[in-house]
Amino acid sequence: MCTNTIELTEYKPCNIPRDQIPQEIIDELKEKYKSKLQINLKYTKQGDQWLIISQGWVGYIPINNDWNFQINPKVPIRNIFKMLEYAYNIKSFQFLDGLMTCESLPDFYNRLATIFAHRILNRIQKGLYSTYIKQSQELNYVKGKIDIKTMIKHPWKPTLTCQYDNFTQDIEDNQILLWTIYIISRQQICQANTRILIRKVYHALQGYVTLSPFTANDCINRKCNRLNEDYHGLHSLCRFFLENTIPSHDKGNYNSLPFLVDMNQLYEKFVAAWLIQHLPPHLGIKTQHRVEYDSFSFKIDLIIYNKETQENLYVLDTKYKTKIKTSDIEQIIAYTFQQNCNHAIIIEPTNNKPINAKINNMSIRSLNFSLDKDIEVSGNKFLQQLITLNSVQIT
Repeated sequence: MCTNTIELTEYKPCNIPRDQIPQEIIDELKEKYKSKLQINLKYTKQGDQWLIISQGWVGYIPINNDWNFQINPKVPIRNIFKMLEYAYNIKSFQFLDGLMTCESLPDFYNRLATIFAHRILNRIQKGLYSTYIKQSQELNYVKGKIDIKTMIKHPWKPTLTCQYDNFTQDIEDNQILLWTIYIISRQQICQANTRILIRKVYHALQGYVTLSPFTANDCINRKCNRLNEDYHGLHSLCRFFLENTIPSHDKGNYNSLPFLVDMNQLYEKFVAAWLIQHLPPHLGIKTQHRVEYDSFSFKIDLIIYNKETQENLYVLDTKYKTKIKTSDIEQIIAYTFQQNCNHAIIIEPTNNKPINAKINNMSIRSLNFSLDKDIEVSGNKFLQQLITLNSVQIT
């Protein structure tokens, strides 16, 4: 385990005396995490200090066996869980209540990994989902259909090329579970008893399934039926672990992988998912709406429209950052103008100075969807303010 842990809080400056961190540790941070951490050398009368600021990322960065960095969220851990429920569509998982008492993100990760592992063990005990897959193999006997074309091309071969359906558990649905467990097994932030459980699950799955690499995108929109409906939740958790674990190709004995959550992206996913579930029936929503031009394209975070008339009512842009810039306002104005809409809305989690302006017939506003307290209360307050901007009452 690491003996030196530096704790940061996202967007909060952290000053560390220069002589307390080896230069090679700083160099590695700058090289690998320059888009996630702002690192500057600050000269003071008391001595040189490293100024490190997380740019909206939270999680765990292991540098080597002696040094790691733990980046804490600025919002309560319980609300990180609520955002996760919405963003990764796992609200139906009633067994996650214990996560609400977590005090740190490593604790959160450890408990979530434990729950995930127990769920897989339960599925193994019931039997892993199996299905038929097509296979082609050279055999000394007939099985399924003989591949005549292949045999004509290779008449000298004494074996038969057969094509047949094989009923197996070694399918993508289960391979994704094994790959995710393998990724979790490389995390040093898991407690000793959790690592033992993870190894147990890994060896249990390995007896049935081939280890193959997958990405978070492979976990999305997978088909489920009554025989594997519980895989939907399992694959949602797989997506979370794979999406927030940074791949590493470094060689050596120290194999722990960085676990980093992009809070900007999580907030954007959460707000979209929350609105989808809570908008009035007569309103629809478009997420990540792509606009194409000859030489360029761009994506609009959210568009809310009237389902009956198809009229765009609001163009919304989520900004998790601590301060809204002029360029952010210019961007949302351009998006709203392009969509022939009258309401440009910037959604932010903090109570910054509110934006309230008007350009011709277009209003530009900032609305707060706070993460500091109860998310459902904050969401309903935000939605009420949003709807009344267009004089449309919630039904």
